[in-house]
Amino acid sequence: MRVAVAQFAPEFPGHDANWETIHHLAESTDADVVVVPELISCGYMYKSRREIHPYTDSRRVLRELEPVAKRHRRVIVGGFAERAAGQLFNSAFVVGPLQTSVFRKIHLWNYERELFEPGSRPLVFSHLGHRVGVEVCYDLQFPELGSYYARLGTELLLVPMAWAEEKVSNESPLQPYTHLAIATATSHGMFVAVSNRVGRERGAVFPGQSSIVDPFGRMRHLGSRTGTLVQDLDFSFVQRAKRPNRRNDLDVDPRLRVLLPRTRGRR
Repeated sequence: MRVAVAQFAPEFPGHDANWETIHHLAESTDADVVVVPELISCGYMYKSRREIHPYTDSRRVLRELEPVAKRHRRVIVGGFAERAAGQLFNSAFVVGPLQTSVFRKIHLWNYERELFEPGSRPLVFSHLGHRVGVEVCYDLQFPELGSYYARLGTELLLVPMAWAEEKVSNESPLQPYTHLAIATATSHGMFVAVSNRVGRERGAVFPGQSSIVDPFGRMRHLGSRTGTLVQDLDFSFVQRAKRPNRRNDLDVDPRLRVLLPRTRGRR
């Protein structure tokens, strides 16, 4: 599977031009999975629901990406401000050749709580025979969500992001979310692909560092420039990382279990 993470600065406040960029990346990027950042359809630094409302979309807007996904047998993942049933959600769309799904960000950061309702349901889908999970930005902070995905057999975690720059040391220039991606990949033996945006909005600087981390914690990232990182994933790494020797198994070794919710018919 070939995965691409793209980073760019959206128009803010914005809408149509951002969707045009998303469509261009979805159409032109030679990859099986293309990931763009959080709220990339509209920008991030809105102050109220009234201000962001003109730049929100219903799920109908995703229909325009569906022919691209079907034509290239490609999954396109990215963030948009979703409007549904009179409420707003910080959501990630997953448009694939077979179906379209939406993940609503579970853990809202700071003033996002003034704009959006939280989601509650993780999302796992299959593509080219592999299980793929979705989080959005601050969701990556919570290891129990990564554990939940790992227990569902997730091999690749996709994370659209709009994480603003934080002060880091010269000795360790990586932003905190990059460390979180490395920790999540290593802890659970999965690939983690993060797409963070660049640019400046209302004093906030977004530093990029979109990255792809393999199950051993080895990472490539884009730095702070606009661009796209493309990588072919070797999923044999997942089994090798999960079962590094005959005595250890990341799926069996945990002493504290993250319990899956009981579903109808399951005992």
